[in-house]
Amino acid sequence: MNLSPTDPKSKPSRLLPRFFRGLRRLGIAINPFLTVREGETPSALGVATSELPSRFADVADIDALLRLQPAQRREEVASWLADGKKCFIVEDGAKVVAKMWCDLDAFSYPPNFRPLEDDEAYLFAAYADPAYRGRNLAPLMRASCYEALRGIGRTRFYSYTDYFNAPARRFKSKLFARDEALRLHVDLWGRWSRTFTLRHY
Repeated sequence: MNLSPTDPKSKPSRLLPRFFRGLRRLGIAINPFLTVREGETPSALGVATSELPSRFADVADIDALLRLQPAQRREEVASWLADGKKCFIVEDGAKVVAKMWCDLDAFSYPPNFRPLEDDEAYLFAAYADPAYRGRNLAPLMRASCYEALRGIGRTRFYSYTDYFNAPARRFKSKLFARDEALRLHVDLWGRWSRTFTLRHY
């Protein structure tokens, strides 16, 4: 199976996700993903600033976070904060309009789990209010978050991207993020799972 980077409009890139979805209905989960290093190279967005303020959230912001993304459970948000995860938020007045979580302890995406060093951070669960589309909010938030993390001694930033998620890959390329590895997670009926590295970049 050739999963080297391809044009998202190519035939394999269109047919493989459909094939994998069919396998999932049979209890076979195959998930190709990229591990990504972010924030190494300054981009035009890295020097841009949003007119909206940003900061790390605290427990007093839980209600505002749930208003932004009601599908998330209060218990989960409270647990993440209690465990030391940081939530970077962008505000418009008293309203949280975008957020992104930062794990300082582990690259906690299960198929790629590993403990982090003292200068590393794993970025995940970013979300922006759809009403604010067209204002470059998500990339500006990410660039601002890099700077906030550097302020607490974290200088290496990581994330993952589903291989066939073309919009997410384009978004990270605008920030000059760098793919580190192409990996494949396989789960057979919930009884056996393993992650394989297909390629290092």
